[in-house]
Amino acid sequence: MAPAFCSRLARSHGVSPMGTATEAARWLLIEDPSPWSTDAVEEAGWGRSVHDAIAEWTKTMPDLRVQLIRRGLERWDAPGRIRCIAVRAGPRPVVRKWWLGAYEDIPALQVPKALRASASETDSGPLVLTCVNGRRDACCAKWGRPVAQAAADAAPDAAWQTSHLGGHRFAPTALVLPDGTHYGWLRPDDMADLVEAHRHGHLYDLERVRGAVHQPRPVQAACLSLRRHLGTTALAAVQGVGVKATDAHWTVRTQAESKRRTAHVWQEQRGTPFPHSCGSDEATPETAWRVTWRDADAPGP
Repeated sequence: MAPAFCSRLARSHGVSPMGTATEAARWLLIEDPSPWSTDAVEEAGWGRSVHDAIAEWTKTMPDLRVQLIRRGLERWDAPGRIRCIAVRAGPRPVVRKWWLGAYEDIPALQVPKALRASASETDSGPLVLTCVNGRRDACCAKWGRPVAQAAADAAPDAAWQTSHLGGHRFAPTALVLPDGTHYGWLRPDDMADLVEAHRHGHLYDLERVRGAVHQPRPVQAACLSLRRHLGTTALAAVQGVGVKATDAHWTVRTQAESKRRTAHVWQEQRGTPFPHSCGSDEATPETAWRVTWRDADAPGP
């Protein structure tokens, strides 16, 4: 019997998406509408000079993540030109866009300089990246492609298909940049409302938010715990302002409603192990975050 889809398994095991977003504050998006392999970026046929440049940038910026993007398979956004986008996610976002004539032009881009700028050159609305990399995991193709199409129907200029985002047991998964919100278990009929929410500075459906990619996962968990308690979706309403790790847990300082609160965050194994990837029969324990608040800082009614 073939292994079950990992996304279905995760839901049946009651897995929580809270605090599971990919950790990367800087992103480089490179348009490539060719069929993608399991390791899409590493195996892209761009030439040695391009891969050497990317390796140098990731060496100097360890929080840089490179993604392939496309409007659709074998479909260019603008024929004859390659779209590249550099994004610094978070409360002080930066978005820099380029049009290129060939992949050999990529090493000449000033990616580190662009990502260290104080502000974007132009205002940019949300970019919605939906993982559809079926070679990496079958769930991303089976459920990701309908979600990607729904996003494109709702916002053609904002929606992109993308390579592996991480956490395919939460497929369909999508990332909204530049605020950096990572979602899981989306449905096609969510996407119009999701795009609209982000255009107005809000998160969409806190139960599907995995976290903010510019934050460490313990901070993601604490901020989402507080958001759920307060019932607030405004992007600027809750901020993680500090984190300290000990051998046993993390202490996370947050700010919301002009008030500082301190959370203690633990990572624990829960439930019965199950395969976290399609095609795998290796059962892996699931970890979840437990968040408690100092008595003096406990969220009140």
